Amino acid sequence: MLLDAAERRVYESLTEERVRAQYVTAHALLRTVLGELLHREPSSLSFDKGPHGKPYLTDGSVEFSLSHSGELVAVALSLDAPVGVDVERVPEAAAELPLPVLSAEERAVFDRVPGPERSAAFATYWVRKEAVLKATGEGLRVDPARLTVAAPDRPAELLGRRGRAAVPENGEEAVQPHPPVRLYDLDAGPGYRGAVALLGAGPHRIVRRSA
Repeated sequence: MLLDAAERRVYESLTEERVRAQYVTAHALLRTVLGELLHREPSSLSFDKGPHGKPYLTDGSVEFSLSHSGELVAVALSLDAPVGVDVERVPEAAAELPLPVLSAEERAVFDRVPGPERSAAFATYWVRKEAVLKATGEGLRVDPARLTVAAPDRPAELLGRRGRAAVPENGEEAVQPHPPVRLYDLDAGPGYRGAVALLGAGPHRIVRRSA
């Protein structure tokens, strides 16, 4: 097995066979593609986590992000910018979608989406937001509703973000600066949605490879 001791402990703590298989596939794939890029044995790679839980290589400068959902696993690598990737299976039940993760602007658009298209539209919103929050390293410690991304039928773009900290004396919420974000949709195949985000002004070139 390519996993290290920490990864094996997580693997062994999982009780559902499908989840165990998904976990080991995702982490073995990550090690394999990083090892290929760095010309190193995948099992020799060492990882740690940053203050917000984002994993990083302890002895390498390659930025990476990992996501898995259903039967799909995605790994994103970057040599020059923080990166975040997310893939999600389109939910089957539109009535059970966690709509509070949408900003007011997104909700106004989403409420006009025809019923049969709502699950796919929501998944598009979600992967775009999650990709951005993975790239920044914040993850779901930041309320996704603070981000506003483009409508599902528009090219991926981060349109705005509300500040996440204190309220000034005038009662208006502070807007904190954040690095420029480049956001791209991924073709994740039928029944899935995917997105990748890179921090910095770019330009970035996205190369997609399927196993």
